[in-house]
Amino acid sequence: MATDVTEFMGEAESEHRTQFLVQISFTLALLGWLIIGSTLNNIIFGSFPLKLALPEWQLGLIATLLSSGFNLLVGAALIVLALLINPKDQVLQKWQHTLSWLAGLFAILLVLMIPLQFFVGSRALKAQTVETFAGVNKLKGIVKGISALKSEPELRAYVASLPDAPRLPAKFDADFPVIKQRAIENITAQINAGINNLEIQKTKSVQVFLREAIRNTAQAILMATAFSVLANLSGKASNRVTKFFNAIL
Repeated sequence: MATDVTEFMGEAESEHRTQFLVQISFTLALLGWLIIGSTLNNIIFGSFPLKLALPEWQLGLIATLLSSGFNLLVGAALIVLALLINPKDQVLQKWQHTLSWLAGLFAILLVLMIPLQFFVGSRALKAQTVETFAGVNKLKGIVKGISALKSEPELRAYVASLPDAPRLPAKFDADFPVIKQRAIENITAQINAGINNLEIQKTKSVQVFLREAIRNTAQAILMATAFSVLANLSGKASNRVTKFFNAIL
């Protein structure tokens, strides 16, 4: 009789322990999906308003995805841990298969971000240069226009026709030729300053971009490696996705 009671108590304790592990595993898995969902929610709504054609927006999205990679990895790791605690549960097995497939896709996306950021970054730097040159060329056009003027009324009419025209005094403190020469010299000085600032800003922008690009590249490689490991945890996930990533790596 005592033996039967002991066996019954042992079975009850074992069943209680099993139920506890099941609860823990599902709690960890749900927490993992919650972290993943919350991170994706921040990425999606943080990308609005959509400016798909702008290189700056594209670089910002790449940086956001890379910075969010760790949170996604933590969420995925919790789901994997849940299956380790309760390896026979079919729901958790399906979740891991889905997770492994998604991890493989994200690993490939991270690898593709490495050359993509350099392409987008070069476009952004070029756009900044083009914008500055447009301003310089506009000033050169104004110098050319002023050089062709022959009287004060023509100068006032020409300045009034310019966008964001400066306000001229009712009476100049010098004759027209002197005022004309001053205007040309002042605008020429602005042109030279703009060209010098362009070279300085271009050098600084390239240095900042390269520093961020190198950091992002290292981050992308680390995260891609981690997600590739998750992708290969499931045998069903060993498909073209993970094989493609392994070939790249």
